[in-house]
Amino acid sequence: MRLNIRFITGVFFVLAVIISSCNSFKDEIAPKNYSEVPKDIDGNWQLVAVSRNGTDITGYMDFKRFHVLLNKDNTYKLTNYLPFIVKNDGTWNVDDPIYPFHLILKEEGSEKEIKTEIGFLTVDGQRRLTITLSPGCYSNKYVYTFEQISE
Repeated sequence: MRLNIRFITGVFFVLAVIISSCNSFKDEIAPKNYSEVPKDIDGNWQLVAVSRNGTDITGYMDFKRFHVLLNKDNTYKLTNYLPFIVKNDGTWNVDDPIYPFHLILKEEGSEKEIKTEIGFLTVDGQRRLTITLSPGCYSNKYVYTFEQISE
């Protein structure tokens, strides 16, 4: 019994020494005045992958011909139209320039704005833009994945 009490006391003592010797981590390298920069999503975006209701359907059609050109002056142009959330060219904007979660499109001659969920990622050094939409039938959810290409 005495051996167990000494052993337990020794273990507690060792644990107390280990815990008290720990120092909290302090990152000395991080800049003190860090701020996020606005995300530039303007550019020529080529459709490279399409999924419908979670199933990849990219192999069923040549989707790469469809492009969305988002100009710096906040106008957009569609090339080789596919079912999309808008049919005609117009103007674009994002809900937040630093953390864009929604793309807002407005067709020429229309007062109605169409807002859609987006993802803005970098994969293998390549910019990608995902747009979630339901053209036509609302029970089908499509995710269009675009890659930014040079003009």
